[in-house]
Amino acid sequence: MEIRVTEVKENKLLGRKEIHFEVMHAGEATPSREAVKGKLAAMLDLDPNTMVIQYVRSYFGSHVSKGYAKAYETRERMLYIEPDYVLLREGFIQKEEE
Repeated sequence: MEIRVTEVKENKLLGRKEIHFEVMHAGEATPSREAVKGKLAAMLDLDPNTMVIQYVRSYFGSHVSKGYAKAYETRERMLYIEPDYVLLREGFIQKEEE
């Protein structure tokens, strides 16, 4: 798996970096969110605990997936801004029992 960052925007109003990237995974399945997050955080020297992967989309017949991630300045800011379904999917919060 190889990741190529195509664009990084600094969103000062929301206190985050918005990252567009491509994942090359020839001969392999689409990589998991955790694998992509770990490698992307290491590449850009970011904290994976303040980062969410919005999407990783693969296209039929292609070995390249495109994705979008958001890296926040602080964990508190991320928990305040991101919707609950994203935080639940990323494992930052737990589902409440009814």
